[in-house]
Amino acid sequence: MFLFDLHCDTVGRLHDSICFKPGESVFLTKGERLPETDTLLHNHGHLALDRMAGIDWCQCFAIFMPDQYRGPDAIAYFESCYRYFQTQLAQNAGRLAQVQTVGQLKSALSEGKAAAMLTVEGGSALGGDLSRVGRLAECGVRIVTLTWNGENELASGNATTHGFSGFGREAVAEFERAGIVADVSHLNDRGFEELAGFARRPFIATHSDARSVHNHPRNLTDDQFRHIVSIGGLVGLNFCVHFLSDDPDPAFPRLAAHLERFLRLGGEDVVALGSDFDGCDVPSWLGSGEKFPDLYREVCGGFGQGIADKLFFTNAADFFARWEGGM
Repeated sequence: MFLFDLHCDTVGRLHDSICFKPGESVFLTKGERLPETDTLLHNHGHLALDRMAGIDWCQCFAIFMPDQYRGPDAIAYFESCYRYFQTQLAQNAGRLAQVQTVGQLKSALSEGKAAAMLTVEGGSALGGDLSRVGRLAECGVRIVTLTWNGENELASGNATTHGFSGFGREAVAEFERAGIVADVSHLNDRGFEELAGFARRPFIATHSDARSVHNHPRNLTDDQFRHIVSIGGLVGLNFCVHFLSDDPDPAFPRLAAHLERFLRLGGEDVVALGSDFDGCDVPSWLGSGEKFPDLYREVCGGFGQGIADKLFFTNAADFFARWEGGM
């Protein structure tokens, strides 16, 4: 089984457990503290390298940008997370390799390593400075989720109502020139409509479900999904229980309903996985990364192996191959 997961918050959660006091991080509730021994290799969260052994796996690791950080504070936070990510890569060099291209991804897998693709969740990582796009590219960032739930210098998230700023429009153009993919997960509906009007290259939604299946503002409307299909984009199914249904512990049929809806909307070559592991509550049967094979078997049984292979790996890998070709 080959796996390409478009979003997790593991790096941010581990970083904040070291650098912040309990209650100061969105990942850690008041009084909570992760064991100091937790690392990418072994931890008590959803994803750990030692528990993913045997899976041919590419993981998009997000540097999550809290909404309260702006300017120099945002830049400092990004750089701190990036240093932590690089430390973890160095400590696990025999198991994990950072990749920026599909060729590098395939080489890592052929060497028995997991592939790590760096992403950013929140355009505030730019600190309001367009020249920072070059720094993100230099760090190997391949995707930028334009907003989180609130408003930043670029645009507004799903908890707000404003659209793109002039700076945000310029930032998207710079991302496109730098080969960084824009991600609309968390962007509000007005922002999506505006981006659809001015983007020159395809954009994606790394971790979003179908709003027509479960009415949540973080999910995509049918028209939004159809637009992503029309531009050759990509959409990662999110495992968050709040986006799947009102059930606090939804079973596979609820996730399958979102997949089925996307397939009916023409998304066979667009739908992928965006677990949101370590950033949300997930169903108990999908409680950690080693459950991916269970999900694969469920999808094979309900939709066939061809769809399962596209969902789990092929669609995401093909998107990045096309992106590298300049689409």
